[in-house]
Amino acid sequence: MVLYSVILPTYNERENLPLIVYFLDKTFNNAKLAYEIVVVDDSSPDGTLEVAKSLQSAFGESHITIVSRKGKLGLGSAYSAGLAKSKGGRIILMDADLSHHPKFIPEMVKVMDQNKVDIVSGTRYSKGGGVAGWD
Repeated sequence: MVLYSVILPTYNERENLPLIVYFLDKTFNNAKLAYEIVVVDDSSPDGTLEVAKSLQSAFGESHITIVSRKGKLGLGSAYSAGLAKSKGGRIILMDADLSHHPKFIPEMVKVMDQNKVDIVSGTRYSKGGGVAGWD
């Protein structure tokens, strides 16, 4: 069975992280897909790292890996750090703020299958994309 790795960079995502982890777990379990979530935290001052550790205890280390980085090092390098720690054969890049909703993962998997690619990224800039509720 293919393992899917979701890379989630975080900075001050204390409130969003439990929600996205719940949605990811539900989505992958409903689709009967194996997954791991790689949380990459850039020293969030709001306690995001502590929330990630709590979620790791609840969901297990096989489902949640934590990469804790010193300082706010940026989104691109956060994805790189997450990729370096991921174990999956297929990679999904998402934002922890729910701007990339996990309900779209089955569509992402379909795109991976159809196009024979191993990495996809959520984006609000593609055709049909956008962000609701950010007004």
